Amino acid sequence: MIKKLKRRVVTISMVLISVVVALFYFVACAAIALEIRYDVQNVLEDSADAGAFNFLPSIDSGDMDGYGIYYGNICVARFDSMSNTVRICEGSSAFLTDDVLIRAVTLALENDEKFDRLSDPGLFYYRADDAFGSNIAFTSTAQYDSQVKSLLQTGGVAFACTVFVLFLINLFISNLSMKPVERAWEQQQNFIGDASHELKTPLTVILTNGNILMAHPDDTIRQQHKWVESTNEEAAHMKDLVEKLLILAKTDNMRQSKLFSDVDFSDLAMRLALQFEPVAYEKGVTIHSQIESGIHLTGDQTALNQIVHILLDNAVKYAGLGGEVDFSLSRKQNYVFLSTRNTGAVIPPEDLPHIFERFYRSDKARTSGSGYGLGLAICKNLAELHKATVSVTSDAENGTVFTVKFKSGRKLF
Repeated sequence: MIKKLKRRVVTISMVLISVVVALFYFVACAAIALEIRYDVQNVLEDSADAGAFNFLPSIDSGDMDGYGIYYGNICVARFDSMSNTVRICEGSSAFLTDDVLIRAVTLALENDEKFDRLSDPGLFYYRADDAFGSNIAFTSTAQYDSQVKSLLQTGGVAFACTVFVLFLINLFISNLSMKPVERAWEQQQNFIGDASHELKTPLTVILTNGNILMAHPDDTIRQQHKWVESTNEEAAHMKDLVEKLLILAKTDNMRQSKLFSDVDFSDLAMRLALQFEPVAYEKGVTIHSQIESGIHLTGDQTALNQIVHILLDNAVKYAGLGGEVDFSLSRKQNYVFLSTRNTGAVIPPEDLPHIFERFYRSDKARTSGSGYGLGLAICKNLAELHKATVSVTSDAENGTVFTVKFKSGRKLF
């Protein structure tokens, strides 16, 4: 699908580019051809004006064989309207035969245009009229046609080279611009596959438990309690997974909310830290909190609450038995930093770039617990909703540190 989309994008863009480039070269070639034609007109006009004062003896327009002195490739003739004769100007070129010249003069006199092209004889002419007749200058169209043909050939080659270069550039840009689409498509496919896998397991357990219960219709609930309890646990897991998927879908489509308000972030962080004290105690984990007072943010209180909850839950879960969690909230210059540090297994360096991807769980650091690998993805989405950035570091000396960096004192809506 992505390849088809890429081909379609390249094809459509190249058609549009080719039309624009072709139009550009057409206009350029037409302008140059008109300029050449204008130069021809000026030369013929000057020749017609200069030839009025230098004639051969009068010749009847019906009998011009054997006459004509030429210069260059311009032939200038004088038509006398009183005597109906044609006089060939001294110095005119010999590229025309007499019968062709007579025919050209006749066509030029019949034409209303002073300057025009005579297609049949293959001549350009310019006619300078006066009270006693006309001076008519002729030149062959061969040189003009050769120049225009060369111009078109050059323009065609330039057009082909330009389109080819633009095609390569377009292909490169398309590949570059389609990478986010390919990545999003791949992530979507992985997301669907992972979600299906996560839902398949509890559904299989629930169906299996149901079949066992149906196979013993006379048993009491007490007798089949373990199957009922298992079904209830799997249903609870499914509910948790579906809720997290809904949160992800919601945050994907959310923008800066009009419901954003001033939030006492210090108070919110302190309350959640106290709520996690019993949870940490049960796991043998100690929480050390350093929360700077008076920190306020403009944002969605529910979303900010979720960010803190996810980070604390993640830190306590992976701190290990007898481990420690450092939880801090501070302001430095124009930024607010929310951070958790926990002891426990170190996240491998190759896993760190993927830690915020949906359904991602490190084989070594994320195997414990019953999480789905969605919490940190939700945390990142909610942070980005508040124009914040999330980062993580993990090593044996400092433990695993998650940091959310908020811009302080900035309106978000």
